[in-house]
Amino acid sequence: MLGVVQARVAGEAIDVGQPRQRSVLAALLVDVNQVVPIDELVDRVWGEQPPTRAKHALYSHLSRLRHVVTPVGAALTRQAGGYLLTADPASVDLHLFRELCARSRAGGHQLDAVDQALALWRGRAFEGLDTPWFSEVARRLDQERVAAELHRNDLLLRLGLHADRFTDLDATATAYPLDERAAGQVLLAWYRRGRQADALAHYRVIRARLAEELGTEPGPPLRELHRRILAGDPLLVSDRPVPRQLPAVAPHFVGRAAELAELDRHDTPLVVIVGTGGAGKTALALRWAHDNADRFPDGQLYADLRGFDHTSEPVPPEIVVRGFLEALGVPVHSVPSGVEEAGALFRSVLADRRALVVLDNAADAAQVLPLLPGGAHCLTLVTSRDRMCSLVAKQGADHLGVGVLTEPESVALLGERLGRGRVDAEPDAVTELVARSARLPLALSVVAARAAVNRSFSLRALADELRDEHERLDVLDAVLDVRAVFSCSYRVLSPDAGRLFRLLGRHPGVDVDVHAAASTAGLPVARVRVLLAELTRQHLVEERAPHRYGTHDLLRAYAVELARACDTGEVLTAARFRLVDHYLHAGYHAERQLSPHWPPLTLPAPGDGVVAREITSYDEAMGWFTVEHTAVLAVLEDAVRHGWDAHAWQLPWVLTSYLHRQGRWREKSAALRTALEAAERLGDQDALAVTHHLLGRTATALGERADALDHLNRALELHRARGDEVGQAVVRFSLASEYEQRHDLHRAMTHARWALGLHIRTGNRAWQGFALTALGWYSTCLGDHTQALAYCHEAARCMDDRDGLAHSFQIMGCAYHQLGDHAESVTHHGKAITLFRTLGDQYREAGGLVLVGDAHRAAGEEPSARAAWTRALAILKRLGHDDSASIRERLDQVPVAAP
Repeated sequence: MLGVVQARVAGEAIDVGQPRQRSVLAALLVDVNQVVPIDELVDRVWGEQPPTRAKHALYSHLSRLRHVVTPVGAALTRQAGGYLLTADPASVDLHLFRELCARSRAGGHQLDAVDQALALWRGRAFEGLDTPWFSEVARRLDQERVAAELHRNDLLLRLGLHADRFTDLDATATAYPLDERAAGQVLLAWYRRGRQADALAHYRVIRARLAEELGTEPGPPLRELHRRILAGDPLLVSDRPVPRQLPAVAPHFVGRAAELAELDRHDTPLVVIVGTGGAGKTALALRWAHDNADRFPDGQLYADLRGFDHTSEPVPPEIVVRGFLEALGVPVHSVPSGVEEAGALFRSVLADRRALVVLDNAADAAQVLPLLPGGAHCLTLVTSRDRMCSLVAKQGADHLGVGVLTEPESVALLGERLGRGRVDAEPDAVTELVARSARLPLALSVVAARAAVNRSFSLRALADELRDEHERLDVLDAVLDVRAVFSCSYRVLSPDAGRLFRLLGRHPGVDVDVHAAASTAGLPVARVRVLLAELTRQHLVEERAPHRYGTHDLLRAYAVELARACDTGEVLTAARFRLVDHYLHAGYHAERQLSPHWPPLTLPAPGDGVVAREITSYDEAMGWFTVEHTAVLAVLEDAVRHGWDAHAWQLPWVLTSYLHRQGRWREKSAALRTALEAAERLGDQDALAVTHHLLGRTATALGERADALDHLNRALELHRARGDEVGQAVVRFSLASEYEQRHDLHRAMTHARWALGLHIRTGNRAWQGFALTALGWYSTCLGDHTQALAYCHEAARCMDDRDGLAHSFQIMGCAYHQLGDHAESVTHHGKAITLFRTLGDQYREAGGLVLVGDAHRAAGEEPSARAAWTRALAILKRLGHDDSASIRERLDQVPVAAP
C-alpha cells in the first residue's frame, strides 16, 4: 500500500480488481486483524457522497476479495457489525514499515531496520485512491516516512557513515527544503568531512530560504549548530570508525546461563560483576558483550584497568579516559589534561549515543567513577574482585556475583577442552579433578591445559597429582601462576585482614561464623566483622549465609601456605587452641538448651581472646548444631593431636544430645571412645564416669549388649566411689533401659525404682518424671496398662521438659492401644510426635508414626495406617537407618486401597 495498492505472490502481482475494489482491500488492510464496521468501510471507500446502493456494491466487492486474498495467506470473514481481514501484519508493507521503524528506534540492527523500512516505499501511499479518508492516512504516513528518513540520517552520522552515504542525507534535505533538522544533518555531514566552508555555505542557503518563504530565522538548534561549526567544536567531529575494542571471547565458554540471563534483564546503565580471582568474570562480561554488540551501534569501548595485576600497578583513570576520547574521534590536542575535565568531556561525547563500556579488572570505585558515561543509552560493565558497594549505593549499579561453576558446568568445560571421549572414559577421575580444582574456571583451565599438553597422561594420574593440598598449588603453577592471581587480592589487604585470612585457612568447617572467626584471631567480634567485610570485598571469602563466611579449597590451600610462611608455630597453635575452646564453650551453651535436665559439666572460663557465643533457645541450639557439629568433630581431632585432653573428652559430651536425637549413634560412639581415651590419659575419675555412662547409653541404642552393660556398670562403680548420688541415679535409669532391651523387665523395674528413689532424695523433679515414665513403659510391657497410665500422668505433672513429656505421651498411647481405646492412642501418639518434631528428634518421630499406624490399623483405618507408616519409612531413609524392615512388613500386610 506504500504506492499503488497491489497484491503479490512469490514476487508476482495478482489481479485485485478495479480501483474501487482495491479501495475496499486497502481500507481493510489499514486495520488488519481488526473488525471494521460496514458504515466505516463505506465512508472510507466512497467518502461523503456514496452511491445509492453503496452497501450492495460493497458486498459484491467483499465477495470477490475473498478469492483474491486467499492465495496470499489471508482470510476475509463477516463479523458482528462489520468485516475482518485476517493476515500476518508483516505481509502488509504499511505495517511492516511501522514495525521496522519501531525496531530501529528500540535498538539492535538499527540502520538495517530503517533501511529496510524505507525500501518498502514505491511512491505515494494509496496512489490513485483519493477519498478524504485515504488522503488523511496518506498524509500521516508521509510524515512517518520523513521521520524515518531523518532517523536514518541520524544513524548514518552516529555510525560515521555520513561520507559513504552523503547522497541519502542530501536527498532528504532536498526533498524537504524547509526542514531544519534535515538541513542540520547536511551541515554536520559537511563539517565531519572536513569541509567547514561548505557547511557554512549550506547554512546561509537554508537561512535565506526560511526568510524568503516563511519570514523566519532558523530555530535555536540549527543556530547553535552553526555557532559550534564556526568555533570548530571538536565534539562535533566523528571521522574515526566507531570503536570496536572488545577482546576476543574465551573459546571454551560454558555455563553461566543464569548470569547471562541476569545481564539480559538489567535495567540500569551500570552493572558490577564481582567474584574471586579466576572465577571467570571477564569471560562472562565479554561473552555477553559480544552477543549484544549490535545493541550498541555507537561502539564498544574496553579497558583492562589492571586493578589486581601482580606485575603492574592499576592503570590511572586519566590514561584510560584519554584513550576512550581518542577512540571516539576527539582530537588529541582537544583532550583536557585533568581527569575530571576529561571525564566531563567523555560524558558529553557519549551523552546522546548508544555505546557499551567494559571496565575490566577494576581496583575500586575511585578508579571507575571518571570512566562512567553519562548517557542514558549507554551501558557500563565493570568486573572486579572488590564488591564496589559504593557504586551500588551511590550510582544505583546492579550487582552480579560470579561464583564457581556447578559440577555439570565444570565437567562440560573439561569436555570442551579435552574432548568428550576422554572425559567420559574416566568419570571418577573427572569428578575428582573438578573437586580438586574447586570448580574454579581458572584452575579447571589449568588442569585442562596440563592434560592437553600431556596426552599420554591418564586423568587419574592428574587427579592423584592434585590430591595433596600442599602440592596442589605447585602443580597448577607449573602451567599458570595461580598463586599470583590470588596474591593480587591478598596484597591489598590491611595487616589484620591478611592475618585473619591466613588463620581461617585452617578452620575445619565448610564455613565459619563471626564468633568462631573472632576466637581464631583473638579479636573482638566488632573488629572481626570489619575485617571479614574487607575480605569479602576482595572475594577472598564469601558470605554464604548471614554472618557465615567460607571460601573454596584453592584459596584455603593458599591461606595455609601463607600462614606457614608468615606466622610462627606458636601463633598458629594459639589460634587453634582458641578455636577449640570456642567450640567447647559455644557447644556447651547449645547443649544446655537441648538437655537442661542432664547433669552439667564444670568448665573453666573461656581462654583469652575466645568469644563464647551465647545460645539462648532450643531452636537456636538445634540450628547451631546442625551447621557446626562437623566442625566440632573436626576440632576434636585437633584437641587430640595437640594433647588438649580436657577438651578432647568434653567436646564429645556437648555433642551427645544432638547426635542422639539425630540417630547418629555410630558418630556418637566414635567421638565418645576418643573422649574415654582422653579421660584415661588425664586420670580424671569424674570424666571417666560420665564418659562410660554415655558410651553405655550409646551401646544400648546400637544393640551392643555386652558393651552397654560393661560401660554402665563401670560408670555406676565410679559414681559410687565418689559418693555422687545424682550420677548413680542417671546411670540406674540407663541400666533400666538396657535391661528392658534384654527383655528383663523385672530388673529394669528395679533399676527404675532405684533411680526414682535417688531423684526424690536429691529433689530433682525432672528426673523423677523420667523415672516415672520409664516405670510406665515397663508396666505396659508387663501388661499392667492401667498402672502404666497412672505412672505417666504423674510423670507429666513432674516436668515441663518436652523430651520427657514426649516419651510420657508415647507410652500413654501404647497403653491406650492395649486397652482397646484406639482413638485415645492416636491422640497421645500425635502429641508425642509433635513434640519429637519440635525437638528435631527425627528418629523418635519415625518411631511414633509407626505406633500411630498400628493404632489406626487396629481401629480398621487402613489408609491412615499406610500413610503413617509411609511417612515413618521416608524419615528413616533420610536418616540412613536400616531398621525399616518391620515397617515394610506392615505395609505389605495392608493392601493399597482401590482409587
